[in-house]
Amino acid sequence: MRKSSLMGVPLLLAAGYFAFKWALAGPVNAERLVALGGMYHWSALTLLAVLGSFWMVRGRTSTRSFWGDFKQLTKPLVLYALLAAASVWMWNHVVDRSSTELRKALRLAQIEENTSSEEAYAAFVASQNMDEGHALPDRDTYREQATSQIHWMLSGGVTVVLSLLTYLFAAVILGLCATVLLHQIWGLSTL
Repeated sequence: MRKSSLMGVPLLLAAGYFAFKWALAGPVNAERLVALGGMYHWSALTLLAVLGSFWMVRGRTSTRSFWGDFKQLTKPLVLYALLAAASVWMWNHVVDRSSTELRKALRLAQIEENTSSEEAYAAFVASQNMDEGHALPDRDTYREQATSQIHWMLSGGVTVVLSLLTYLFAAVILGLCATVLLHQIWGLSTL
């Protein structure tokens, strides 16, 4: 197979992510859908590593060096990691923006409920079962910090950065494991 064929697979898998999420968006709750989306991307990265290894052995396209083969195997994985991060952002902040806004509104409402009065805040603090050395700040400070944290955590920038770091790390680890298996177990450089 040509290299361009292998590079088209990440594009196909990224499109499959949207179909996967679209099919599950109704019957599955939002938190589980996030976890299933992550599992989809990890599975797709693993599939790309296996396909890349298979095509490298079958096509005898090894560079005969560990680092050369590592770079060759990791290119489609890194491409998919970039596409995966972009697709996570696009799903959460464009396609299913209403669900993200709903999660944000629910968390903000919970903060408002817990800090609506001194009595409500005292009951919330008591329910936290914290040690004496770890006291929560006063009610207004807590509300301000918790609100800004929710806005920050559910922002598009954090979504892109966290998913990009996660999937790039997975791509490098999978590429490294596949290269080690190809060179140390199957002896690819001697074929």
